[in-house]
Amino acid sequence: MAVHPTVTLLVRDIEKSAQFYEEGLGFALAWETLLVGPYGQSLRLLEAPAGPTGGCIVHTVEVSNPEAAATAIMESGGGRAEKFLEDIPLYVGPDGELIMLTQRGLPGAGQVKLVVYDFDGVMTDNRVFVDEDGKESVAANRSDGFGIGIIKKLGIEQCILSTEVNKVVKARADKIGIEATHGVADKGAALIALAAEKNVSLVDVLYVGNDTNDTDAMGLAGFKVAPADAHPSILALADYVTEAPGGFGVVRELADVLSAVRR
Repeated sequence: MAVHPTVTLLVRDIEKSAQFYEEGLGFALAWETLLVGPYGQSLRLLEAPAGPTGGCIVHTVEVSNPEAAATAIMESGGGRAEKFLEDIPLYVGPDGELIMLTQRGLPGAGQVKLVVYDFDGVMTDNRVFVDEDGKESVAANRSDGFGIGIIKKLGIEQCILSTEVNKVVKARADKIGIEATHGVADKGAALIALAAEKNVSLVDVLYVGNDTNDTDAMGLAGFKVAPADAHPSILALADYVTEAPGGFGVVRELADVLSAVRR
């Protein structure tokens, strides 16, 4: 997951500016004067009532729907910077700062009801560690466990479908509190059965996969997501490719993507 530098903005009225970013662009107050945006951008507000304010900066804000965000900006007291760059989505905030809107996310993801993950290469970096007795282990990312919790709070069910027969899949699923089916030979058939069991239409299923054995399941799912280092054929199939490679925060990034369309 990409790390966004914190933008520091000089403002005349912190409360007024915070309200603008919360109502207009989906930011949330994280700590005192620190706001966090839909995709992890952070904005620190510093009050300068008698000096120059944010008019000297341009900062980019990632949004799932630029048109809706533009409307919200205007309704929250911002304006359109038409005289600067005619057709580019550039807007003016309450302290004169210029805001560039850029689209990110998964269109329509507000309808997702079930997220299904492959395990190796999604929740792990696809490596396996083998000791002298042949016992296998993998490395998982704690931020993904946190992401699972965020997605649960959105009311979305989650589970793992894996071809791996090792019990480590079930152990990790138990740890993060979701269901898992491993040793799956036919992921397409397994996904159909799972959706029927959950009474969820396949068009409302989001599948996260990284390799060619995920092709059938991804083709059936309404939403398709792949890690940055997935097989080229899977990258071509995906509706959204995470900035994170497998095992390095794929699920945590997905949590931000799904949260952004529900704000």
